[in-house]
Order: sequence, then structure tokens, then C-alpha cells
Amino acid sequence: MKKRFLFVELTLILFAFTVHAQDLKTERVVSLDMLENVKNDIQKNYYDANFHGINLEENYAKTRELIKNAASSNEMTDFITRFCYLFDDSHLYFSPPRKTFSVDYGLNLLLIDSKTFVTKINIESDAYKKGIRVGDQLHSIEDFILDRQEYSVLLRHFFSLQPQPSLNLLIIKPNGNKYKINVQAKIVEASRFLLEKRDRELKIEKYDEAYNSPTFYNKIPGLSIIKMPSFELSEIKVNKMMDKVKENEVLILDLRSNRGGYHDSLVQMVGNFFDREIDAGKTVERKGIKPWLIKPNVKKPFKGKLVVLIDAYTASAAEIFARIVQLEKRGIVVGDQSAGEVMTSIYLPHSFGLKFFVFYGVSVTIADLIMKDGQRLEKVGVLPDEKLVPNPADLINGRDPVLSRAAEILGFKITPEEAGSIFKEDEK
Repeated sequence: MKKRFLFVELTLILFAFTVHAQDLKTERVVSLDMLENVKNDIQKNYYDANFHGINLEENYAKTRELIKNAASSNEMTDFITRFCYLFDDSHLYFSPPRKTFSVDYGLNLLLIDSKTFVTKINIESDAYKKGIRVGDQLHSIEDFILDRQEYSVLLRHFFSLQPQPSLNLLIIKPNGNKYKINVQAKIVEASRFLLEKRDRELKIEKYDEAYNSPTFYNKIPGLSIIKMPSFELSEIKVNKMMDKVKENEVLILDLRSNRGGYHDSLVQMVGNFFDREIDAGKTVERKGIKPWLIKPNVKKPFKGKLVVLIDAYTASAAEIFARIVQLEKRGIVVGDQSAGEVMTSIYLPHSFGLKFFVFYGVSVTIADLIMKDGQRLEKVGVLPDEKLVPNPADLINGRDPVLSRAAEILGFKITPEEAGSIFKEDEK
């Protein structure tokens, strides 16, 4: 199984949740079995054999009792999730069985300078009909404040683990006015039947191609811009992507909202910018501390000027790449402080059922990372060389001052309005 720098969002589960427990008693038995498997996976694989001082068996016993007295399957799932949250580790989390319905609140959100803003909204949604617009700040969900510390946990809870038919939101308009709004979700029932294997594979391939493929912009002579949504690319795709820009002298690499991906993709990307061995730091594993050296891996790396863009949603492998660029003085990093979700993990799948199967799993951290300067990125993130974030007016008017500034640093003129329109077609 490949090591991966996984993002803190729910790992994509490839199979539909096909069976329901007949009653609460059956659900309780299943939940206790899932908890035991999660505990065993952590016990066998977690990089710190001392579990950060957490008494694993004691907390396992407490969680078992909570599940035995839970009033619903949602509570049981929540207790298993909390069992993992004890570690305060971005890459250790429980992925429960997929629900037989999806919930859509009609909102796209982004953490900007420690505040959460609406960046996109479905005009058919209840949220839009009740007055929520792009540029509004989402201050809290069900009285839980969305700050940098709680952002990922709260969104994962309300949007993935325990989606609700409606949410009570506190919205702050750009003029400072505050509104409490109850937003109704659009609920779509999912199929309970497993896809045939090849149909499932084609669906996954189509998703991967749409989500992971980089986008290029080279209409300005001498300037290349790459929007790279993830590090889930093969070695060949990484090299093909970089081959398209090596003829130019300057590059803007947009890693905003890039949640990371494969370890091998990160190594290949680093090799495309350096013709020498890079000391990337040290990995802390259960077996000890190991140096992490990245050797040159392409014949002609890109040697031009480089600006890397990051934001609060940039995570994992993307953060590591940006920090290596800083430490090696290879380029300039512009944007917002990154997510601080930097560990190495493996995903361990499980299932239950007889004729039909339900799949769940756990992501377990198998290594921590200490960078070349002796510092960790976990819970800290990358501090940009130049901090610059869009304001509500920029969001409302579709402006991108960050990309505009990156071009200016490299000697090119792109207005914030022009920068905001460059990748618009890819966002539709």
C-alpha cells in the first residue's frame, strides 16, 4: 500500500453503503466492531508507539461504553470519530460507511485569514433564496464559531460525517450586518446497489481526471501559470505538466486549495525544480528517525523564476513543496498561511456484510515530518513570504489580487480582474 500525504477531508470511499442495520441493537454490534478495528489499526501502525501519552486501552473502553448507551447510529459514529480526534492529528481519522443520501447546502466555503467566506453559491439553493451571497462571512454553524482551529473539524462534521437536513448559520455581510439564517439542504438519495466493477472504475477514472488534472495558462509570452489542484499525479503526468512550461523563463504555480496527494508526486515535483540533492528534513517513524533526501530525477529541471501561491486550504504535500521552495530559496511564496496538515499516512479499509458489503476505514499516521530547519509544519503551516488574501469585495467581483501580485513580482502586468477570469471556465 502506497504511503500518501492525505488531506483532512473524508477519503473518497469507492463503494455505496448498501445495507442498513435492521435495528439499533444490530447497529450497536456493528459500531463496536468498527471501533475495535480502528483501535487495532492505530495500535499496530501509528508512528508514535506511546500514542502521545494517550491511554489507548482506557479510552477504547470508555468509547465502548458510550456506544453501548448511544441513542442512535449517528451518535455511535460520532463516538468513533472522537476516539480518533483524541490524537489531535490531521491524518488520523475514521471514515464511516457512506450514507445512502447526500446533502447539499448550496455553498462553497474558504478560510481566508482565519475567517470563513462564501466563495460560490448555487442560485437554486435555499441559502441563496434566503439572501446568502458570495463575499458573506460564515461566522458560525449551530453556534460553533468557524475559526482556523475548528474550521476543518466543523466542516467535516456538518458536511460529511453528520450532515443535517438544515443548519442554523450566523452570516456577517460585508457591511457588518449580522443575520441568523436557517438553511435547508437539498437531500439526494444515493443508489444502494454496488456498481459493476468496470463501471465503478470508469466513474473513478472520470472523477480523478476532472479533479486532479492541472490547468495551464500561457497566453502571455514568457509567462506560464499552472493551477495544480492536487498531488495525485503519476510520475509521467508530473513530467508532462512541467515539460509544457520549461520553454518559459518564469512560472506561477498555483497550489491554492491543493489538499496534497501522493508522496511520489511530491518527490517528482521537487525533482523538476532542482538539479541537486535536496535535504527535505527527517521523518519520525515508529522504528526511528530517518533522513529524507530527494535526489535529482529529471534531466532538465525548470530553472526559471518561480512564485508559488498558497491559501488556508493548501495542505499536506502542497505545503511541503512550498516550504522546500522557501528553505532552498528557490522562489517566493505568496498568499495565506497554509492548513498545517502535514503527516504521512496510510488508509486501511474494512468491510462488513454477507451478500452485500459495507465499506469503511481509518487513515492512520505512520510518520511525522521535521523540515530541514528543524521545525514541524503540522498545526503550524507555511507562512508565506508575502501575505496577501482577497477581501469580500474581491470575492463579490471575481477579482484575484493574489495571482495579480504574483505576476507583478515576476515583471508582468495582470489586473486583479483579469487574474480572476483566467481559470473561471475550469470552476464551472
